[in-house]
Amino acid sequence: MRILILGASGRVGKLVVQGALARGHKVTALVRDEASLASVAAANADGALTIVKGQPQDKADVAKAFTAVPNDVPVVVVVTLNSSRTSDNPFAKQTSPPTFMHDAHVNVLAAMKTHGTRKIVTLQAHGVAESYSTLFLPVKMLVRYSNMGVGYKDHEEVEKVIKQSGLTYVLARPARFVPGPSAPLHFYGNKGEGIGSLSTATRDSVATFLLDAVEKDDWDNTAPVMSN
Repeated sequence: MRILILGASGRVGKLVVQGALARGHKVTALVRDEASLASVAAANADGALTIVKGQPQDKADVAKAFTAVPNDVPVVVVVTLNSSRTSDNPFAKQTSPPTFMHDAHVNVLAAMKTHGTRKIVTLQAHGVAESYSTLFLPVKMLVRYSNMGVGYKDHEEVEKVIKQSGLTYVLARPARFVPGPSAPLHFYGNKGEGIGSLSTATRDSVATFLLDAVEKDDWDNTAPVMSN
């Protein structure tokens, strides 16, 4: 199976690329800087990894990624993009355009329909859409009153365009990321009912889930909240 990955140079995205290759999949990765995946490419010199230089908010670049390998269109798209700030401080200045993720998904969904790709797996966050109600109160305040809210609004718009697309989707809503190895995940439905106030998830665990969601239909057309 060929998987197209957007956001492959980010921490979760790179784990997804490595995991997909380890599972025997072929991967097309759309990245702004090809050097960001140089070490992964060097470790996988069998041709299973195709790196395409481009921007996800550029429609032509996204279209190029779908046709990078002749007669081998991606079967599933995985998106691990996230809006960025100058630091992890929730009040830090936003460096991504406010509609960065939405615009990228509009391009991806259009290309998927053109090429017959039927499934998209997107990394979101606990607190998006109906899961906002189960956030820890201080985090709710940060989402509402800090620059974190810009990214969450973008996530909200992503969910709208995906759900309206008619395509099969999985919207992963992990709890706050922390360092650590892959470990079992617990799932709390689309709303997050029952999740602990200080729950966390490791990036490795979520990367594993994203690939499981690619290969299985257990979570199709859902937006599960999850934590370790």
